Amino acid sequence: MRFWGSATLATGIFLTYLIPETLLFIPLFKMFAVFNELTGISTDQSLVGAAAALSDPDGAVLHLDHDRLLRLDPEELDEAALMDGANYRQILTRVFIPVALPGLIAATIFAFTVSWAQFLYPLAFTTSADQLVLPVGIITTLIKGDVFNWGQVMAGALLGAAPPLLIYAFLMDYYIAGLTAGATKG
Repeated sequence: MRFWGSATLATGIFLTYLIPETLLFIPLFKMFAVFNELTGISTDQSLVGAAAALSDPDGAVLHLDHDRLLRLDPEELDEAALMDGANYRQILTRVFIPVALPGLIAATIFAFTVSWAQFLYPLAFTTSADQLVLPVGIITTLIKGDVFNWGQVMAGALLGAAPPLLIYAFLMDYYIAGLTAGATKG
C-alpha cells in the first residue's frame, strides 16, 4: 500500500543495498559494543541483530522486485476486496499475503542462507568458543596452522549444508515461484 514517504523509504532501502558489508564492519562492531555495555545484551544476540540488519536490504529489494514483476496493483485489489465487503484485516490476510507469499518465502530463504553462511561478523562478534557459529568454529578449532583435520572439516561442512538444503527442499516450489514471477507472459 502506498503511504506518505513510501517512495523515499524504498529509495533508502535500495541505497543501503549498495553499501558493501565490509564497509560497515567497524561501525557495527563499535555500535554493538556500546549497545551491549548499556543494555547487557550478549554478543550472540548482537550477532542476530547484525545478521538481520545486513540481510534486510537484500530481502526487501528481492520482495519489491517480486511485486513489481507480478505487476501487482494494490489499489485495484484493495478496492475489489472492499467492494466484496472485506475489512482491512481480511484484505491483508486473504488477499495481499497469499499473493505476496512466494516473494516473502524467497526473501526469507535468501536472508537465511546469507545469514547462515556469514563468517566475518560471527568471527568478530563472538568472544568465546561456545558462542561460535559453525563456519567460524570449523576454521578456528579444526585447522591449526597448516594441519587440516579433513575428516572433521568435511563432516562440519556437511552439517553446515544440511539446514539450508532441507529448507530449499521443502520450500523449492515457493522459492522458484518467487524468483521467476513475471518472467513469462500469460
